[in-house]
Amino acid sequence: MATLAQSTYTHPQTETLNWLSTYKQFAEKADFNRAGWAATILTVQGCLLSPVALLTMFYFGGGDWQLLVCNLCFLLALVPILSAQSMKYVFPAFAVSAVVHLGIMLMNVL
Repeated sequence: MATLAQSTYTHPQTETLNWLSTYKQFAEKADFNRAGWAATILTVQGCLLSPVALLTMFYFGGGDWQLLVCNLCFLLALVPILSAQSMKYVFPAFAVSAVVHLGIMLMNVL
């Protein structure tokens, strides 16, 4: 006579990491070195992106609206750093600011 037994084997769940969970893990680890990341972001923003954007604006005749957008994007990266927010919020703010600055630079040069 056949005996029916329940199988206790469970298929192990492999944790798939998508880009969002990878980013969240990276941001959580980056909170430990928050001061270094903040200094790096402010240095790149204040010594590279903003001056080069201003130079291209003034050399190629950009409008006042470009100056306003660049200043607001600088503040977009500065405010989360000064308000001591998590790096989860600082990185996207800097990324948006960098993309806008690079777009304005390309628009002026091309």
